[in-house]
Amino acid sequence: MIRLHNYIISILAYSCIVFSQVTLSISDYYPFPSELSDLNVNPDLLEWGVAGSFLLLDQKENQLVSIGSLNGFQTVGGFGLNSYSFTEPVWVGVEPNGISVLDRLENKIILLDYSLNYMTAISLEPRIFPELAVIDKYGLIYIYSSQYHSIFKFESKRLRKVPHIDLNRFSDIDYCINKLAINQDGDFGLLDCDNIVYLFSKNGAYKGSFISEINKPIFLVPIREHWFVFNDKGDGESVSDKSIILQIPAISTPIVDIKNMNRSLAILSKDHISILNVKLK
Repeated sequence: MIRLHNYIISILAYSCIVFSQVTLSISDYYPFPSELSDLNVNPDLLEWGVAGSFLLLDQKENQLVSIGSLNGFQTVGGFGLNSYSFTEPVWVGVEPNGISVLDRLENKIILLDYSLNYMTAISLEPRIFPELAVIDKYGLIYIYSSQYHSIFKFESKRLRKVPHIDLNRFSDIDYCINKLAINQDGDFGLLDCDNIVYLFSKNGAYKGSFISEINKPIFLVPIREHWFVFNDKGDGESVSDKSIILQIPAISTPIVDIKNMNRSLAILSKDHISILNVKLK
């Protein structure tokens, strides 16, 4: 397996794509471990873990998996197959005290340790039935509820009842929100179902909107000072500067999920994770 991994990396080293203002190169490649297929796990959400690990969430099977160098292969959930089960997990994130999982139907945040052992669960009041969430660099979680059409802040183990951003104040922002993202400065980005990206400051002030020219964008990713949208075919562009485009290598498409960390992108495909370095000029 190590020899195959090194061979794939040597091939991918030539997959360096240079555009007018950006260079995109694959730096690493992680094929799925055999345990995923043994458990019939097909992850549809990806998150960077700790110490070189990754978190993979299968929303259909209600299964959370950690793979990588920290603890090898760990799993939790799966319709009562383990010590703790989820009802409808919609998000997973890493915070200073462990791993948080947002369960929409249970209206709870479940806190696990870094080995996916259950620690506690916190009910959300009011019952907002959350759908999307992000976590900032300080460990504060921001949660979107379509029922309230608002973004709420979760801190100090409680949900603030007053929305951090009340989207009802903006008549042009549709209730259909595909993605919620947050950048290194704490600013928020929303991608709606009409290919429009809305930007807000970390304090909730409206900053503007941009229409994407990409066909059927479903991912919103901040990279430094830019916001990029991607579709599952790997086509990407900066929403504020249409001259900055990205094309994810075909080996990593169709894209299942995509997450950023600094200048790196983690691309989840049907059978592997690839790491791409992005250099903006």
